[in-house]
Amino acid sequence: MNEHVVMLPFSNEWFLWNSITTFFIILITVVSRNAKPDFKNKLAIIMGVFIALESILIQFYYLKVGVWTAQDSLPLHLCRLMWFNSIIVLLTRNQIAFELLLFVGMIGGLHSMLTPEFTHGTDPVLMFDYFIVHGGLIAIPLYCIFVLGMKPRKKAWFKSFLYLQIFVVIVGLIDYALDANYMYLAVKPNVENPFLIGDWPFYIIGLELATLLHAFLVYIPFYFKNHFLKE
Repeated sequence: MNEHVVMLPFSNEWFLWNSITTFFIILITVVSRNAKPDFKNKLAIIMGVFIALESILIQFYYLKVGVWTAQDSLPLHLCRLMWFNSIIVLLTRNQIAFELLLFVGMIGGLHSMLTPEFTHGTDPVLMFDYFIVHGGLIAIPLYCIFVLGMKPRKKAWFKSFLYLQIFVVIVGLIDYALDANYMYLAVKPNVENPFLIGDWPFYIIGLELATLLHAFLVYIPFYFKNHFLKE
């Protein structure tokens, strides 16, 4: 298993990478919002194809620089799973995939940007890839909402949390089989996060409750919008 490297929050490096990533998240949404429908759809396809290519090429890069391991490099961390889910959303507009990305993937991407932990090193390619993936998990659901006009259904925040438990069970079994720590189900991550309380398995319970709370908070604006529209 590779040694994990943590980027100190609020350091100069942290501000630089997060500022650049935030700029592109806003740029993609703002520039595309008033574009023609044909451009919006083509851009969604381009982003979906890009994510698919990135997911393949990063595996080859891990091998090239000698950091690929079965315990770290399979796309089984939550953000990588949601990154793959983004392809489904962009290419098919699948509603369940969109809601899962909005209520689970976006939360994971946000926390990963706030408290970065690098599982393969910090060379420029790996740093760029990290922020592309986690920034993308924020940009894509925003693109779906403000550009493509998608919106979550009633109680989707809770249903998405239930779908997440399927991933938890499957990845947990894989962790056990490979002696791995995907989705940090075996060992607590090294980052400073207020939701990481206690040791195993108690921090997992804290993360589950935090995910449920975050999903509900994300849903609140949609609830009020639907409520006022009905009025």
